Amino acid sequence: MKLSLIPLLFSALLVSDMVMADDLSMSIGDMLTDKDVMQAANACLLKHPKGANVFVENVYPMNHGMVGVVTADASGRRYDCNAELGSGKVRGSEPIVEPKGPLFVSVRQMPAPPQGECFSSSPLVIGRQLQGWLLSQTGKCGGVSWNGIAAGAKSQ
Repeated sequence: MKLSLIPLLFSALLVSDMVMADDLSMSIGDMLTDKDVMQAANACLLKHPKGANVFVENVYPMNHGMVGVVTADASGRRYDCNAELGSGKVRGSEPIVEPKGPLFVSVRQMPAPPQGECFSSSPLVIGRQLQGWLLSQTGKCGGVSWNGIAAGAKSQ
C-alpha cells in the first residue's frame, strides 16, 4: 500500500499558519516595533490617497508573510491595506466603507429592538406584522457608530 505524505504535509502547514496567527495577539505598538511591520506600515501610508495627516489606525497579523494595516486621514477616509513582511510590497489597499444608515435589521435576527448610545430603533411593521427594526443615527456621537447592534443578534 502506497501512502502519499502530501495531504498530511499540507494539513500540517495550514494548522501551523492558524496557530501562528493566533499567537500574534500583540498591541499596535508592539507590532510596529518590528522593522518588517514598520516597513509595511510605511508602504501602506504611501498608498493611502493623499490627504492631510495620514496615520495608521490599526495593524493586524495575517498568514503567509503578510500584515494588515488600516490607514486613515483627517477627513475620515479609511483604507484596509495588505502588505508583505520583509519587502513591504503592498498587495492591496481598499477603502473601508461604513454604512451611514438608516439600516434595517430583521426581526428574525433580533426579536427585540437593538439599543445603542448613537442610534435609535424604530419598528418596521407591515399589516400588523413586525418585520424588524429601522436604525438611524441620533447625532449624539462624533461619527457613525452602530455599537450595540451585535449584542442582541441571534446566533445561527
